[in-house]
Amino acid sequence: MRRILITVCLTAIILFTAGCQKKDGENAMAQQEQEQPQAPVQQTIQAFGVVKTKQVKGIMVDLPATIEKVHVQEGQSVKKGDVLITLSLKEIEEQIKEKEDSLKIAKLELEKLLEDVGDRNNENIDYEPEIIQAKNNLEKVQIEYDKLEKDLKNKEAMLAKGGIPQNEFDESKVILEQKQKEIENDKIRLEDLKNKQRISNNKSALDIKIKEQNIVSLKSQLQTLKDKIAQSGIKGNEIICDIPNGVIEKINNSAGDRLNAEKQIMSILDLDTLIVQANVAEDFIKDIKVGSKAVINPLANPEKEYEGTISRISNMAVQDNGETVVPVEITITETDESLLPNFNINIKIIVQ
Repeated sequence: MRRILITVCLTAIILFTAGCQKKDGENAMAQQEQEQPQAPVQQTIQAFGVVKTKQVKGIMVDLPATIEKVHVQEGQSVKKGDVLITLSLKEIEEQIKEKEDSLKIAKLELEKLLEDVGDRNNENIDYEPEIIQAKNNLEKVQIEYDKLEKDLKNKEAMLAKGGIPQNEFDESKVILEQKQKEIENDKIRLEDLKNKQRISNNKSALDIKIKEQNIVSLKSQLQTLKDKIAQSGIKGNEIICDIPNGVIEKINNSAGDRLNAEKQIMSILDLDTLIVQANVAEDFIKDIKVGSKAVINPLANPEKEYEGTISRISNMAVQDNGETVVPVEITITETDESLLPNFNINIKIIVQ
């Protein structure tokens, strides 16, 4: 009996000791948990936004042309090198052909004019055939006059001596006076010829300048037409996409339409420049800044997440459904084909 009592006492002591040790261990763990710092709770600001593109390319062509065929439709993905539109360039091609023909004719007319004019100018006007002939005639008449004048002096001496009658002397004098008038007329005729030649030379020089200026003008007009085609981005008669990754946003024309230089034919969204445009309530705008991180969830696929960064905060608040908000722009770190323009987006902006 005594032996059993001792055994019971020993068992009670052992159980009491074990219980105390367990309680001490639990207290120690509780104290350790209290001393360990708790992880900070990450604060976020909820916002709603829409996917947009930073760059939109408008297709405009300043050419007298009509649309033969539109190869794309709104919402269609396009790549660099895709044919967007085929044009009929018949009108501008005819204009180019007309200018080229006019230029050829103008060059031929100038060549003919230069050939006809030759070396003629006012500096060597005395070497013109008509003037040379007129000068020779004047010299001939002058020689005849000198001879008649000398003969009249001889007859005057003879008349004084009674060697010839008065009427013979008078006849010689009349002939000399007539020859004098002939000389005067020949001089006038020579000067008239020179003046006419000067006028002709001046007119020819003016005609040459006019032809040369006309050629310059035709060349300029022709080049302008060719530059219009080159600068419009047209290859052959096709408008080609030059965006590596885009989607057709809007088409404003159809086959048969004549192009309008002031109107876009179509617009293309550049999918490599996707951003999110969002509005943040004015109460929370103080808690974010450019560079703040954001988590983006498209409503089309809520389980899909994209990382983003606040890239712009507007300096002006706006009204949105009666609420004052501040527009912000979020740059998307990495996009894929699942994120499309105009998708609605839930946003969580991380407060730093």
